[in-house]
Amino acid sequence: MLRVVFFGNSEGIFSNRYFAALRDVSCEVAAVVDVPPSRRTSTNALATDGQSFVEYARERRIPAFEPDRPNSPEFVESMRGLRSDLFLAVGYLNRLGQDLLAAPRLLAANFHASLLPAYRGLHPVFRTLRGGERWGGLTVHAVDPGLDTGDVLYQVRVRTRRDDSVASLYDRIIDRSVGLVGQLIADAGTGRLPRRPQPAQGASYFSSLTDEDFRLDWRRPAEELRRWICTTPGKCFFESAAGRVFVRDAEVAPGPGAYPGEVIRMGRARCTVSTGNGGLSLGRIQSGGVQNAADWFREQGLKIGAKV
Repeated sequence: MLRVVFFGNSEGIFSNRYFAALRDVSCEVAAVVDVPPSRRTSTNALATDGQSFVEYARERRIPAFEPDRPNSPEFVESMRGLRSDLFLAVGYLNRLGQDLLAAPRLLAANFHASLLPAYRGLHPVFRTLRGGERWGGLTVHAVDPGLDTGDVLYQVRVRTRRDDSVASLYDRIIDRSVGLVGQLIADAGTGRLPRRPQPAQGASYFSSLTDEDFRLDWRRPAEELRRWICTTPGKCFFESAAGRVFVRDAEVAPGPGAYPGEVIRMGRARCTVSTGNGGLSLGRIQSGGVQNAADWFREQGLKIGAKV
């Protein structure tokens, strides 16, 4: 029976769903490794669906770690002492160095939510949807000292949808690929892991998100802005005299060739703003509380022809 060390983010559904699958596989969980509290942030629905993998481990007196420096000599030595066969990482946010990668007998494998080599790095589902890709998915790959550059073991493709959010696409990706946990353990145990190098063509890498990733630029096409808002509802914003205004839903609407950012239509509940290509009809927004866009615009004295 293989001894497995699981690396993840205890506050993310992504990590916990795959760990739940690992519990149903014939293997021994030798230890779990969590990211430190300051790094437990993500775009993959920060809520656990039941018991986290750390809670599960502590209830059963399985060693649980949350190192600030996972590549420190002290932590590497503790991992060597576990005499594990396999490292399995899902949503773990720290890079594993060469000395740490040498600790498991067989290999370290990572579950990365993109079709590698595209969207290496952080927030791959967010980047997939922002990029307007027709396909997303998940890649299980061998971990090497690079960032998501190791050999591909398995890959699952999932069709994106026009109304996808990060959460909805993650859900479908997980549903389609969670069975790969058992496949990985079975193939590793028999020495039949399929491996192929990642192609050089189509590679991309992204790092951390900033405020500018969520600032609405009215010069962009309406469909692109709609996709941004749908991807992360309530996080994209524009600036106003009252402060930042966060948009929870929007739709593309006909728009004349007005100046980008100009109010071109006011309804009972919605308000349409001109963009670089078409109009964007804003529904619910948040500036303090959540309310209809048209109500907020009227409260601010913004009429047709005003600039936002």
